[in-house]
Amino acid sequence: MSDSGLGFSHNRFIGLIVVIGMLVLLFEGISIFGGNIIKAQVERSTSKNHPNKNIEKRLQPATVLSEKEVSSNSQSDDGIDAVVNFVAADSCNQVIEGNDMLQFNLKEMVVSSSCSDITVTLKHTGAMPANVMGHNWVLTNTADFMPVATAGGSAGMGNNYVPVNDARVIAASAVIGGGAETSVTFSGDLLTAGGDYTFFCSFPGHYAIMKGLFVVRD
Repeated sequence: MSDSGLGFSHNRFIGLIVVIGMLVLLFEGISIFGGNIIKAQVERSTSKNHPNKNIEKRLQPATVLSEKEVSSNSQSDDGIDAVVNFVAADSCNQVIEGNDMLQFNLKEMVVSSSCSDITVTLKHTGAMPANVMGHNWVLTNTADFMPVATAGGSAGMGNNYVPVNDARVIAASAVIGGGAETSVTFSGDLLTAGGDYTFFCSFPGHYAIMKGLFVVRD
């Protein structure tokens, strides 16, 4: 091969090496730039003022709190007012809702054993009348729940589906229809801390679904 041919091949080889080197440098530059962007995003997402900070904390389920604890925790760490849905452990006034779908909005109600009187307010958030989809709120020992609920059907609507003068009934409200509200107040002395109590709606057929635990804490 002539010297000119060798020179040409050598020049092409050198040119190829230069091109490959430029591509390598370009690739490394892109990698470094991209890494810096990712690092900046991670740092921003973990910064104190980032909106996603403490997201796990904000997604925690509602917690039973005392009134004192609610007052001291009314603001989150980043200064945003906290919205807390709870049944206060020290509250002697409870509110529960029932709807046209045979549902109470609570599966558990909590009161303090220090309550001298307890008031439970029942709100019917549905629209159907009491004779069709009426709800009430009845409290018994869990062992008495089914016998009282069954006897309530025989008592009839005139007695709010609650057996008359039955000592097993700790408390019972009137039967109400959609849009109505009623309350029942009873002595806290009827309850024992740690006792096993069940609340339910005694309207025929409803008690199988509309029921929950009534917890008394020290």
